[in-house]
Amino acid sequence: MIKAKQPTLKNFSNFNSLNLYSGNIFIAQSGIIHTKRIECDSCGKTCHYNGSSNTGKHILSKSNNSFFRKGQQYCPDCEKTIQVENSWIDEIISSANQFIASQIISLSEQLSEDEIVMHLETTISIKISKSTVHRVITKSNKEFECIEFEYEVKNGFYGYDEQFIKIDGKRAYRIVFYDLTGNKVIYEKIHYKFSKKILQEILKKVFPDTKPKGFVTDMRLEYPNAFRSVFGRKIKLQFCIFHLNKLILKEYAEVLKFGKSIRWTLTDKYNMYSLFNIFYNRSFELNQLKKLMNHLENFKMKLTEEKTIFYVEKYQIRIKTYELQKRNVIIIMERKLIKLFRKILHDKRNFRKRKKSTLTPRSIESATKVFEEIERQKLIYPVKIQKRIERIKKNFEFFTASESEVLTNNKLEGFFGATLKKFRKKSRKSLLSFSALLKRKRARQERMSFYHKFSILDIAKIFLACAFFAH
Repeated sequence: MIKAKQPTLKNFSNFNSLNLYSGNIFIAQSGIIHTKRIECDSCGKTCHYNGSSNTGKHILSKSNNSFFRKGQQYCPDCEKTIQVENSWIDEIISSANQFIASQIISLSEQLSEDEIVMHLETTISIKISKSTVHRVITKSNKEFECIEFEYEVKNGFYGYDEQFIKIDGKRAYRIVFYDLTGNKVIYEKIHYKFSKKILQEILKKVFPDTKPKGFVTDMRLEYPNAFRSVFGRKIKLQFCIFHLNKLILKEYAEVLKFGKSIRWTLTDKYNMYSLFNIFYNRSFELNQLKKLMNHLENFKMKLTEEKTIFYVEKYQIRIKTYELQKRNVIIIMERKLIKLFRKILHDKRNFRKRKKSTLTPRSIESATKVFEEIERQKLIYPVKIQKRIERIKKNFEFFTASESEVLTNNKLEGFFGATLKKFRKKSRKSLLSFSALLKRKRARQERMSFYHKFSILDIAKIFLACAFFAH
């Protein structure tokens, strides 16, 4: 018989919480954890306790110097050592491994391996080596490699886009198809090579039997041929209006750039929003700009010499000639009105968010009428914008293909932003790790659990066992 540790008033609650009263577990004074004596499977004689089969190290040993030493037994007749199963130790070690793995996998989406090591030590005093962190992440990544997500193709519009990224210094393409009605990803994969032929193969794979109503894409001119070669000429291809407006804004900024600053006027803003008004009703913004422009004209008319001197002193304008002073006062006032317009836009956006409403898309007839008016006044726009207007005319059918059902890829753009804003290249050095990161985020969207969840009692039992067997 071994001299086993007995419960005392001091450790009574620990024995009870760790289920050490069952009679199946005996703890030697040396700290070795034994089970009941077994019978030898060869001769049937009862075996003797014979030390431990290991040093008892586990994933938390380094943190508090605790060891779960598994007892072994010996048959004197057969003269052999028997390794005995110990479900109590196996359960505690498995729980500890799963708990640490869950923490590491959860943190890996935002932190590098070095940062995970530091975070665990500084927040919960758990000391884990970087190699252990790397091993846990790699194992999880390999498990995710085989996971595929089911989806159903419906008669709706799907967003398509590709995102250029670098993995381990190599250029790669993140290809995504997004169900704009169901608000979910149906295909997401990393490709190191990409071409029209590869896109056609992907389309056939993702949509093998059912043809959707149409697709929303950015404005690359090779897309129509690629999609039509797979689905036929009747497939609806909608160019994203959000991308168009971004290009218009960028081109206007380039035209108005002087040195490092961009010199906007209310007239420029009005002309730009008249282009935004083609496919969405932007009457509110245009009316606001008209009011501000009228206000500026009234200000100019009433700007006397006396008022000019007042504003020169107020804004500390250090110019001596009256004409230049007056011009600068007008410029300052116009900038203030542009700032006011930005605030009006900001308040309007917040109002739409609260009401859960969006901009009103125009019908094809309405968009055509607005665009024809712009064409008639094309010369009021800068040359660069005139070229953009010509390109809109050339591809007008692609900007109205969905008949106002869906005009942007904003949901897909939002998905890109949500899944990659915390991505760090220094911690994602392989295709495997990056693909696993994306699949974890996809699994979360699908409400799939991909790591073990622990209750407070489960965690308490793990740490209590480590403290009880600490040396």
